Amino acid sequence: MTRAAFALLLALAACKSEPTKTTSPSASASASAAPPASAAPSASAANSRYVGTYEAKRAELFVPDAGEYEGFKFRGDADAGALGPGTLSFSVDPATGVVSGELEGPLGPGTIAGVAHDGSLSFHLTPRGGEDAMAFRGTATGTLDGGAATGRIQASSWRANVLREADFTATKK
Repeated sequence: MTRAAFALLLALAACKSEPTKTTSPSASASASAAPPASAAPSASAANSRYVGTYEAKRAELFVPDAGEYEGFKFRGDADAGALGPGTLSFSVDPATGVVSGELEGPLGPGTIAGVAHDGSLSFHLTPRGGEDAMAFRGTATGTLDGGAATGRIQASSWRANVLREADFTATKK
């Protein structure tokens, strides 16, 4: 799908007709508009700040064993550095589940932004500051359980020629 077609699809989905003032919503429409009880952030995410560490290591690129990929070899810069320990800290908004924070070390400096819901954690990592060639961007998924957060970050340099992954752990402060 082209970007233009995708943008048109999003624009059409966003267009909703407003009910007229003489029309009142039905009881079933009101009930379905209310968010389900499970939409609230989990108790483990309530009013919390997490501080922890990660260990960046080289990541592998998986290429399927399909005919069109025969002979493909990733020629990334595996010796580009960005390895070793780093730190991260983030907060979870108890009302919305919004995750925000920072990451320092070989994958940073970076900004963390995401969401926590029902004990799951998901965020993206973006560079903080200037456009450094080794500034990493990526995603992370994990869990929040009993005052601890654990998960994995998968990131690449802006040219995607340096791939890194990092397991992280953080504790509630």
